[in-house]
Amino acid sequence: MKKNLKNILFFMGLILALVFVSKKYSDYNLKKSMSACILYQTNKSSEIMNKEDAFKYCKKEISKSK
Repeated sequence: MKKNLKNILFFMGLILALVFVSKKYSDYNLKKSMSACILYQTNKSSEIMNKEDAFKYCKKEISKSK
């Protein structure tokens, strides 16, 4: 019985840790995608955009793909 209780507590601790980590780092991928998109849009040679226009464009495109 003690072994089962230890296993249950261990798995509950893992689940809580996963929930905490997923809440804390959920915006990490979005921020990296936004910064890469803005960098590409401002540096591409065919159409020159300023940072604000690139941010609006990237926000629209990334929210569309969600």
